[in-house]
Parts: sequence; C-alpha cells; structure tokens
Amino acid sequence: MLRKKIMYICIGAVSILFGILCVFNRELAIILSGIGLVLYGVGSFFQWRERRKAGAAGTWVLAGTLAAIGFGIFILTGSCLGEFAVRALLICLSIWLLAEGVLEILGAVMYRKAMTSADLGVQAPGSVSSMILGTIMILVGIFGLIFPAFAGFTVWIWIVAALIMSGFRMFWMARSAGALEEETE
Repeated sequence: MLRKKIMYICIGAVSILFGILCVFNRELAIILSGIGLVLYGVGSFFQWRERRKAGAAGTWVLAGTLAAIGFGIFILTGSCLGEFAVRALLICLSIWLLAEGVLEILGAVMYRKAMTSADLGVQAPGSVSSMILGTIMILVGIFGLIFPAFAGFTVWIWIVAALIMSGFRMFWMARSAGALEEETE
C-alpha cells in the first residue's frame, strides 16, 4: 500500500513539474510533450486499473490510454518527419483529444457512480479532475480541428493542462489508495 502511494506521488510530481516546464519553455515543450503523453498514458493506465476494480472501466478507455502512449512515443521519435506528417499527426491528435475527452468524462461519471453505489465511504479519487481534463480535451480537440494552423498551439495547451491535472489526479489517488484498500479487504 505504501509503495502504491509513493508511486502515485512520484508520477504526480513529475507530471506537474513537466507541465510547469512546458509553460515556461516552449522549445522544450515538444520533447516534454512526448514524455508528457507517455506519462499521461501511464497515469491513465493506473487510473483505468482502479476504475476496473470498481467495475467502471471500458475497453475504449484503455485504447485511449494506449493511444496516448503511442502518440508520445511518436512525438519523441518522429521529429525527423516532414511538415505534412507533423500536421497529419496534429489533426489525428485533435480527433483523439475529442474522443478521449468524451471517454474521460464518461469514465469519471461511471466511476463516481460505481463508488457511490459500492458505499465505500470514500470519494471517487480523481473523478473531478478527470471531468475537468475531459472538458479541456474536448475544447482543445475542437479548436485544433477548426483551426488546423493553430493545432500545435492547442495541443501544447492540452499537454500543459493534462500534465498538471494528471499530477493532481495521482496525488488524489495516493491520498485515497489506503482508504480504498482498507474498505475492500
């Protein structure tokens, strides 16, 4: 239980640190965006596992999590690609943001409902931050599709928001991890 809390806290702290670095250093933002997407995917995977235990995690959420890791790896390794490939990636990423935002909100609602019906006496960890993040993802995805020339900027905004919100979500999960494990044993 203590290892799980420490892991959540470490992932959360690194996510928030990368989010802050992305705000102040746009040149470094591409590399940090790739790393950030991988971190977001890993953090989302852990959250998906917690939601699955409560019976509120679907296959599409896992697919979105794996897509985030894939996009992150692509950004890290794809810097030698041409401009067309980068624009295509940004449009695909905007579409993914729309879908992932909807799934993020639906997953948070389902998880909150499952935790409430299970009557564990604890709040659904990270559900509010998931709803906020999902809303940001939808807005950024729509903006990236409407204004493809600004897709890079909108994705940068999302990366900053996702890193910071994922960090807070990991802190909340660390805080709630002990209470959840004690109640389910």
